[in-house]
Amino acid sequence: MLDAEIPAANGVVTARALAKMYGAIANGGEIDGTRFLSRELVAGLTGERRLRPDRNLFVPMAFHLGYHSFPIGNLMPGFGHIGMGGSVGWTDPATGVAFALVHNRLLTPLVATDHAGFVAVYALIRQAAEKARKHGYQPVTGFGAPYSPEPGAVAG
Repeated sequence: MLDAEIPAANGVVTARALAKMYGAIANGGEIDGTRFLSRELVAGLTGERRLRPDRNLFVPMAFHLGYHSFPIGNLMPGFGHIGMGGSVGWTDPATGVAFALVHNRLLTPLVATDHAGFVAVYALIRQAAEKARKHGYQPVTGFGAPYSPEPGAVAG
């Protein structure tokens, strides 16, 4: 599975790397003064929200260049991609918030429960981001997967 090339199905990435990519989108292409994406590319990624029937999920979805927004009103501003089993990358350019959640196993084959869990997590993340903006924050580097700023070997 790691060697397959299925653009819509098998992204292999750490949560930290995925969040950094979405963070660049959320912040005009830059993170900590380093430009990862041009402003023009970021503007093209944000796209226009137009709901259309989705033949796989059976709900209206607004897909644009591989990303989608949430189909229920303004419940979750921004866009990203929710994968099967609940893995997700999401960004809200209006607030500069971005996050990622990945799994090392398939938790559930039901897309509806994947989305429901994400809505609850996203609400908590937005609350925490608002508090951090108001009161300041200090990075916590001792949690999560081991991280090296130097790229290492990848699957394949």
